[in-house]
Amino acid sequence: MPSTRTPGITVSAAGHRTIDKEHRGVRIYIRLGGVTERDAQQRLATEMERIEAEQRRKAARLRFVDAAARYLEESRDLRSVDVTAWHVRLLTRCIGTFELNRIHDRTLERFIADRRADGVTATTINRSLEVVRTILNRAARSYRDDDGQPWLAGVPPLISMLPEAGRAP
Repeated sequence: MPSTRTPGITVSAAGHRTIDKEHRGVRIYIRLGGVTERDAQQRLATEMERIEAEQRRKAARLRFVDAAARYLEESRDLRSVDVTAWHVRLLTRCIGTFELNRIHDRTLERFIADRRADGVTATTINRSLEVVRTILNRAARSYRDDDGQPWLAGVPPLISMLPEAGRAP
């Protein structure tokens, strides 16, 4: 079959056009029949854009703030939701824009340093770190996207707690 000016579009002897192209690792094969060259090019462009949009959607990674919002929504009936929301507000200032797979002990160092500079005890900082642990565990085990894949692939990182000094009652 002779090809046209557009790579991936061929014309049969009977004048029927066929799209046979690989775009970003995905094969596009469509028998178009007796359509014009322009219609075939438009259809190919539409299919290529569809593939790119699908791959962008799959590549989009969820951020901590997305998982925290879902966690707060699901926890709204708990009596400690106000305290949890307070911890989430503190955490989102430092790690809210981070992708879920980028959160670990080293990315939390700035949060810990800022809280210590404010004179907060290790126990209070640990409560915030427990909220991070819970959100990451839910993202890895419970939260799923439309394709059934977990929000956080693999095992969530172990968030280390600070040593707590017991105070006298």
